[in-house]
Amino acid sequence: MIRVRRILLVRHPETTANIEGCYVGRGDTPLTPRGIRQIALLSSAIHDFAPQVIWTSPLERAAIVAGRAATDTGLTARVDDRLTELDFGQAEGLTYAEAIEQGVTFDFASEHRPVAPGGESRRDILRRTSRAIDEILTEPEDRIAIVTHGGVLRSALVYLLELPISAIWAFQIDNGCVAQVELLDERGRLVEFRTVG
Repeated sequence: MIRVRRILLVRHPETTANIEGCYVGRGDTPLTPRGIRQIALLSSAIHDFAPQVIWTSPLERAAIVAGRAATDTGLTARVDDRLTELDFGQAEGLTYAEAIEQGVTFDFASEHRPVAPGGESRRDILRRTSRAIDEILTEPEDRIAIVTHGGVLRSALVYLLELPISAIWAFQIDNGCVAQVELLDERGRLVEFRTVG
């Protein structure tokens, strides 16, 4: 018998860093007024998905949505540090212009070298994302919601859809993005992709 599982991947609401164009990976940043409105909309999207379990990044901008959705669905949000955003190293907290001014060099082409010095590479974030997903999929639940960040969501799509690592930049992942992947005997297909709010 074919096993059907569904994973709902959710990117956190809009933050001031997103509006200002700052690289914020491991740090926290306040939500914008739009981001605050997106909390309820994303929670509603998760509720409508009817998850059996909700996983979240520990960072506040993701955890606030997971917490609200957990309350709305009667579940408890589970935290996994591997769902945290890409580590931007020396670029953390800076805009692109500020980083260049400070001599930070970026490498978005290589899969093995860090995106910015002292940070993670595409291969790093794909590896930890895939390990988190593999562990989550050892659990019995067939409807799984994951609230996370743009880098992890991109990595999850590449992993679940069995795409080449170069496709990690092929997705426009807006704040409030919701992507649903259906797994048929562990083979993934994208069945929903939209932005909420």
